[in-house]
Amino acid sequence: MPTPAANAAIYYQHEAFTTDLAKLMGRNAAGAGFLRAFARHADVERYIGYARDRKEFDQFSAQVGAPAGAPAKAGSSRREAVWVPHGDLGGLAKAGALFVYSPGVGDFCWQRRFASDAAYSVIGLTHTISSDRVMEDFGQLLIAPVAPWDALICTSNAVRRTLEGVLESWGAYLGERLGAPAPASRLQLPVIPLGVDCDAFAARDGKSKLRADFRRRHAIGEQDVAFMFIGRLSFHAKAHPLPMYLALEAAAQRSGRKLTFILCGYYFNDSIHKQFAEGAKRFCPSVRVIQVDGRKPDLRDGCWAGADAFLSFSDNIQESFGLAPVEAMAAGLPAVVSDWDGYRDTVVHGETGFCIPTAMPGPGNGPEFALRYLAQIDTYDMYIGRTGQCTAVDIAAATDACVALIEDPALRRRLGEAGRRRAREVFDWPVIVRQYQALWGELGERRLAARKDGANGATIPGRGHPLRDDPFRLFRAFPTFAIGPDTLLEAAVASPAADLAAEAKRIAQADMNNFALAFMLRTEEFAQVFAALAGGRRLAVRDLQAQLAPARHGALLRGLGWLAKGGVIRLYNGG
Repeated sequence: MPTPAANAAIYYQHEAFTTDLAKLMGRNAAGAGFLRAFARHADVERYIGYARDRKEFDQFSAQVGAPAGAPAKAGSSRREAVWVPHGDLGGLAKAGALFVYSPGVGDFCWQRRFASDAAYSVIGLTHTISSDRVMEDFGQLLIAPVAPWDALICTSNAVRRTLEGVLESWGAYLGERLGAPAPASRLQLPVIPLGVDCDAFAARDGKSKLRADFRRRHAIGEQDVAFMFIGRLSFHAKAHPLPMYLALEAAAQRSGRKLTFILCGYYFNDSIHKQFAEGAKRFCPSVRVIQVDGRKPDLRDGCWAGADAFLSFSDNIQESFGLAPVEAMAAGLPAVVSDWDGYRDTVVHGETGFCIPTAMPGPGNGPEFALRYLAQIDTYDMYIGRTGQCTAVDIAAATDACVALIEDPALRRRLGEAGRRRAREVFDWPVIVRQYQALWGELGERRLAARKDGANGATIPGRGHPLRDDPFRLFRAFPTFAIGPDTLLEAAVASPAADLAAEAKRIAQADMNNFALAFMLRTEEFAQVFAALAGGRRLAVRDLQAQLAPARHGALLRGLGWLAKGGVIRLYNGG
């Protein structure tokens, strides 16, 4: 059995892999980081872009730094970029795997079914998992033709546990509804975290000119302690600032030190900005709160260099991993974070920082929120915002952690260095990319073994989607008869082949008649049909099929329907 290459076609949509957006989201930054890292660290011979059009593929090629569609020159370390157009299932089968930077793998598995369930592996990735769209994607995992050689990568253990709970509840419903055993998901659910470029963060030395310039520009004294938050500034959809404000105010009062809180990020609107600003004045008046536009790399770098510690109390269900604490560790900053979702997979309490306990109501206490969101009474922002309002962060524990870091520079250095080592060992992109490639290779081995054994329907040819079936099968009751091998045909007017071709060309010149020709016979194949019908001969469709490869029989039947529609030929039911 051949060993599958640990490579995958990457489903490329530019929006998913760029940070050049007015409303930058965490998944965009993570996507851009992944693609850069894959281009730099993946052990592959070529980069495969699965894109809807040439423009998108050219953007993919530019991001991976490979010549678009042309092999690299001899001796060059650059690798070629290959385009697999959207819908080219053969190209995906050749690649062996399709990586989709989202949790929506179900649709791609349905598309694959038109070839074969074992044609290639489909691998997805979770980001935010609380929206209705993502929950619909999860529901597809028990309905769509996912296979054991497919996977949905969970970025944290909390995400995996949540997903397992969703699938268990959904499976129980389906079993009850159908009067059958509850179905179980067949795909793999590995946990692979997001990564960071540790080399880039290592360049920001704590005593660098960048640090000095930042602190001078923002009037942060040498003995002052600066805490930093980075990310989208949103009290209803990210991390509510109140627990951070209260903890820093209490820490300032207890320590007697001058504190600065750096909010490195951006606001979606002026109203949110106003709430943050007014909250800072009201709840932490002793702390200087400054804002830096986190969308600008040079300003962002200054924050990392100028801060003494990282602070983030995520309390929102839309968070799933949280890249910022990993970036903080890579930057050598001790992290004080909420013990929440993926944060607890990254920061090690007492070793690289502090994890502050959180609490939320137990199961059964939020059906009103769920119903209002389902009924579209509440928006998604209202749904997650109201849930977050019921989530608590231990302010006293947070204050203790902040005070410990404020009063002990050696502790800050020790935790920061431990965090830097952990980021390098666990979250550095070369480590993460190797895990991706190892997963792709393992899934390929599962797929090839199943194909060899004929297990799991791996040898069954393409069957399509029952609710998106072949229209000629789905609507077979509509016509008088179906065009098939026994159907008889002849030219509408006994003419030479050249005349038949000319008439077909005349019909095709009208735009209303030519928009499906790409799915019919090629020019030379039409010529074969006209030659066979020249002079008024009557044939059976099977006679024409004998002149074409089996893979072209569908195109022949579609083309004959088109010729008959245009009055070039006549068809007779021979069945």
